[in-house]
Amino acid sequence: MENDVQRWDKKYRQAALAPILQIDPLLESHVVLPTGQKKALDLAAGTCHTSVYLAKQGFDATALDCSAVGLALGQKLAKREGVKIKIREMDLDRVMLPTGPWAIISCFRYLNRALFLSMIEALAPGGLLFVKTFNAHHLVKAPAFNPEYVLQPGELASAFSMLEMIALSDGDNSNETSSWIVARRPPG
Repeated sequence: MENDVQRWDKKYRQAALAPILQIDPLLESHVVLPTGQKKALDLAAGTCHTSVYLAKQGFDATALDCSAVGLALGQKLAKREGVKIKIREMDLDRVMLPTGPWAIISCFRYLNRALFLSMIEALAPGGLLFVKTFNAHHLVKAPAFNPEYVLQPGELASAFSMLEMIALSDGDNSNETSSWIVARRPPG
């Protein structure tokens, strides 16, 4: 049986470099240009579209992913887009986050509840957190999807309650199959 690293490497070996940079609208509508702290961390970065976008906005972006193949595609994307990103091959199910502080931490389409507290602690004062992934309503469309990897209604608000909420959709709307949060660590 394939482990996660093998499964993602296989998926990315079959992928081509995307013709355009694909940015989640949540990130695009809430990211601010860096002032002071400029380090950004992209968790489960895949082919690094978020990392490349953050680098284009002036951040010192680091992409973490378990797939060396995905990260290699991300480096090609960064080169094509005229920016540099740092990549780190890490299985986030087995290791802790790199030490911050980070001005931005993003995590799209990946759920590891064990990292929630580390994400908060790694944010710089005033830093922004972006989390978006499938919620329980996704199981209606994809019943074979592993229910351990979906958020429950209210879960993000509870997990990140010590942060200042900027935007939140927490699974209350049954028509939305993803939940998301944009939150800021209080200054000082």
